[in-house]
Amino acid sequence: MFIKIFYLLVIIILVPFYLFAPATMDKAVMSYLFILAFACLSVYMFTKEKEINLKAQFFKHSTLFLIGYFIVHFQYYLDFILGNAPLENPFIWINNNIVVGSMIISVIGLACFFLGYFTYKKSKVKIKQKPEKVAKINYLIFISIFALVVFFMTVNPLYLAGFYGAEEMGSSATYAILIYSICIFSIIVQNCRNMIVSGQIPKNFKEYIKSQGYILLTIMGVYLISVIVSGDRGPLITFSVFYLGGYFFVTRKKLSSKSLLVFIFVGASFITLLGVVRNQEKKVSFSERLLMGINNKAAFEEEETPSFFPQTQELASSVRTLHTTIDYIPQKHDFFYGRFQFQQITVVVPFFNIFSVLLFEDQSVKSAGSSSFVTWVNHGDNPTSGDGTSCLADFYFDFGLIGVIIGMFLFGYYIRFWEINTFVNEMPTLLVHIFAMVYLSNALYIPRSSVLFELKTVIWVYFLLKVNKAIFQKN
Repeated sequence: MFIKIFYLLVIIILVPFYLFAPATMDKAVMSYLFILAFACLSVYMFTKEKEINLKAQFFKHSTLFLIGYFIVHFQYYLDFILGNAPLENPFIWINNNIVVGSMIISVIGLACFFLGYFTYKKSKVKIKQKPEKVAKINYLIFISIFALVVFFMTVNPLYLAGFYGAEEMGSSATYAILIYSICIFSIIVQNCRNMIVSGQIPKNFKEYIKSQGYILLTIMGVYLISVIVSGDRGPLITFSVFYLGGYFFVTRKKLSSKSLLVFIFVGASFITLLGVVRNQEKKVSFSERLLMGINNKAAFEEEETPSFFPQTQELASSVRTLHTTIDYIPQKHDFFYGRFQFQQITVVVPFFNIFSVLLFEDQSVKSAGSSSFVTWVNHGDNPTSGDGTSCLADFYFDFGLIGVIIGMFLFGYYIRFWEINTFVNEMPTLLVHIFAMVYLSNALYIPRSSVLFELKTVIWVYFLLKVNKAIFQKN
């Protein structure tokens, strides 16, 4: 009870403070806010975990999300407090007058997330499920291979040559890789359920790879290598975490804090290196660009604004999307009153976006979502690149501070719900299992995205597995 009261007090204190936030980037005020954010995190970290399977388990939804959240919503603020980030940086701060207000919203969002997280209570009533049988995945393997072949046949060659962000992969390739991704996620989920149903729980990671199948590992590897060469880094993180998540779900083994820190440091360094490689001369081969990237990585980091952790500085720059949003809404444009959340829900079902056309008058590209609007604000009608969004900006666009409070509270509540069903309950329902796995794999990325963005992935994987089970389930 004390924990929830603490977070509630933080929210109650900061809401009026946000309404009268100073219009200058006062380091003292920002220092106090950072200490408060760290206090919120400390309460979470030192609260005794009652679930045995979650004790000392650091590979879980909340841990990965909070790592991403602190990078996106606090790293640049801390760099400014430490003197690493200059006051004159319009690319990041957008408008110095709203920076402190944005930081207050970041702390409020964090407190609301924790309040929702600790509000969830594990249900004592066990839901009776029908006995589940092993389902074949041959059909899914075939579709994924076919989709991958179509992708390579139709993708823009320049995209694979390292022009990610400058060249589109092409509409056919986009649909092909979407189908491929849905199939891969479906295979991993079904294989995990098959392992539990059959009682064939792998004793180690090597056995888990064998149980998932070498064909799956091969087709994943082929795609991820092409992704690395292109310069895109998102799928590498998502697919890797999804695959690892299946291992921890089935075995109930735990990832220690030391292993997680090594995983984050190595992963962040590798992702940063890929970013440097992507900026090298495109006319040379990937291996040459990789060598150039290794040689230029240190120089690249020195040229950028120094940071206490340069490996995540690019991810941290996503805070500018929150600054853009708060600077523009509602001073220059009214709130969207749920439109962006509604559009993310209707896109789940094909052709349901017609409701958006019927309900909303403005159907321009900028109104397609919060990331599109942020890009339009910063680059106009003819952007050459996208700015993305953040989970706080996405909620703020629709309902302002109230949207952030309600949205982050509900997200924290369901994060805890998914953790319980992933690592504690024996076998969650199929839909809950998919929700838990999809959001685990995207937990690091959600802070620089929107909470409902992956909803369509969940529903499509669920639909595909239901169809697969109806046709190919063993008797």
